[in-house]
Amino acid sequence: MIKALLNNWQAKLGSILLATLFYINLQNSKILVREVNIKIEYPKLSGGLVIGKGSDTTFPVKVEGVRDYVNFYTPSLKAYISPTDLHPGENIVNVVRFGGTMPGLRISKIPGKDKVKIIVESNISRTLVFDPKFQGDPPKDYIKSSHFVSPASLVVVGNPSEFDKLGRVSLPQISLKDKTKTFTQKFKVPDLPTGLRYRDNIKEVSVTVNIVADSSTPGESIVLGVPVKCDSLDKNLEAEFSEQEVSVKLQSKTPLRSIQIIKGLSARVVCANKYDPKTKKILPDNKPVMAKVRLEKDNKTLKSVEIQGVFPDRISILYRVRPDIGQGGTGSDDGGDGSSDPNSEEPLPEPEEE
Repeated sequence: MIKALLNNWQAKLGSILLATLFYINLQNSKILVREVNIKIEYPKLSGGLVIGKGSDTTFPVKVEGVRDYVNFYTPSLKAYISPTDLHPGENIVNVVRFGGTMPGLRISKIPGKDKVKIIVESNISRTLVFDPKFQGDPPKDYIKSSHFVSPASLVVVGNPSEFDKLGRVSLPQISLKDKTKTFTQKFKVPDLPTGLRYRDNIKEVSVTVNIVADSSTPGESIVLGVPVKCDSLDKNLEAEFSEQEVSVKLQSKTPLRSIQIIKGLSARVVCANKYDPKTKKILPDNKPVMAKVRLEKDNKTLKSVEIQGVFPDRISILYRVRPDIGQGGTGSDDGGDGSSDPNSEEPLPEPEEE
């Protein structure tokens, strides 16, 4: 039997070697090596930071493996970077890992191309204060006593570079012609340029205008539309009232002009909640608070007037942290006492950067 195996052994060995070479070549033909660009998966950033334009979106790698695997899985491969490596400005960082891989697929960095450029920008906010414009005058013996806007302002959030597109945002003019009683007009929230958005999902803005008779007779009367003002508001907080105005029942011994009454009355509430910068929370909590309305009168101009009641005598106050807190701002720095008048008719900057 050994003789039979050794018989013509040179030819048999040559056949084995040839078969081995064919097998090795067949296996090598199934292996594919490619250089491809895979997508960079940006990490989620906090503190108002966002990935800016001009950042790398792909990363070059070498992919090696069975041909079918390389062709099938390459489109789903992703490169990941660490959020702790990213800071405001331009960052040149390493890719920390790859995703979408599987056994039998080898991914490696290309020498000299192992870093990516990521630009980080900070979202900022601006408060758009709506200052209504009026045209015309009410009929004789009627006057516009006050007005209030709801909401009085809206916070716009976006990338700093996008705010260059934001011009003056205003409401259409409101006509006072032929108006003899209080009325409300509603407007669609002004559109914003692409890349900017309103912080709150507000669809419309309403403007209530109080029209009153220019004079009153002695006796009992009710005054409408006395604005509510906020005392001792923390400079880091915003206060939203359930009622922006109250009505006052009074008794007058002498005739008074309506504008004299409106300007001589003041409705105020104490805004007592505070913002704790350490815990970044509202104290004692962020739930609505009921507050008593305190009515004050100017004793010089309203000396003969007796206040009999205010309606409603309590309102709800909802506190919110100002949008600029946590973005490097610490609230108002104008040296004021923290008081706020959400119904002031004084023109305010529009827009104003927080």
